Amino acid sequence: MDQWDAKTSLKSGDVVRVKNLHGCPPANTMGHCYVVDAKTGAFIGLVCCNSLHTREAYSEYLRSESVILRAK
Repeated sequence: MDQWDAKTSLKSGDVVRVKNLHGCPPANTMGHCYVVDAKTGAFIGLVCCNSLHTREAYSEYLRSESVILRAK
């Protein structure tokens, strides 16, 4: 959903940090969470938790994509 109806300017590979905000439901209560810039802490917005990956999982995804592209 974040790809076709994005409410933020995030791109694939951007590094973010999940932040629980005062007065809001905790992260992943309904499959969503608020994210901030990992370096500056600047608020970015609300995203689907399924859109987020750990650094390790994203690195593995990139490796698998490069293998698929080389095979074509």
